Amino acid sequence: MIPHEHVIGLALLLFVLALLTVLLRRGLFVLLAGVQGIFVSGALALVGFARMHGGGGLGEADPATGAHGFALLILVVAAAELAVGLAIGVAFVRKRGSANVEAASVLRW
Repeated sequence: MIPHEHVIGLALLLFVLALLTVLLRRGLFVLLAGVQGIFVSGALALVGFARMHGGGGLGEADPATGAHGFALLILVVAAAELAVGLAIGVAFVRKRGSANVEAASVLRW
């Protein structure tokens, strides 16, 4: 079994990498991947803290089970956000011809 400190450390590392991706890169699709990484790291940190304070795993009736369900909800919302973002990104690339977010000076069609 993986110690909860390792899970929280991995979530922190993933969050830092995703945040650096969002802050330093200028490609639209890479930016969306960074935002997705932030959501995933938040869900992973939630599960790690729930294991630290709640105890067991998915099959047991404990407070960690609610955290696992909430983390799954976070991931579903993040997937929906990614789908909408990809659709907007494809429309943006078709309209502007570039996926560079600095080229998006005006957000109207």
